[in-house]
Amino acid sequence: MLEINEDIAKDIHMSEPELKLEFAIWLYETDKISLRKAAKVAELDWEAFSEILNERNIPTVKMTNKEFETTVATVNRLLK
Repeated sequence: MLEINEDIAKDIHMSEPELKLEFAIWLYETDKISLRKAAKVAELDWEAFSEILNERNIPTVKMTNKEFETTVATVNRLLK
């Protein structure tokens, strides 16, 4: 698992869990890893990690434009 040098954590005034969380969020936001893997990096369950993302207005569901258009078309078809 990720280890943070204690001196670095002190220099930037963040605890090790805070650094892990910020790193996990960055990995998730930049599409390096999935939500569940990012939660593991942060040492949280995926529900707790999702809540933090929601509090920061970071989407937990990612869709391409094509996926979004397909979903909208399906919903519209079902509503007719």
